[in-house]
Amino acid sequence: MGNLLRLLSRDETPKYDVFVDFENAQPTDTEKEVYILVECVLIEANDILCELQTYKGAGPEIRE
Repeated sequence: MGNLLRLLSRDETPKYDVFVDFENAQPTDTEKEVYILVECVLIEANDILCELQTYKGAGPEIRE
């Protein structure tokens, strides 16, 4: 993966036409366990971010 990024980040005109389809990628059988674990973490992280974005603070409650 690092070599791919190195090739794509060069300033010169690339000699290779590389297409990586991230949207339709599917995990292999050996990657499935890690994929499920990461997917659960990302879903939980998204829920936490939504809660943080709608947090209005507790200033009045703390003052009381």
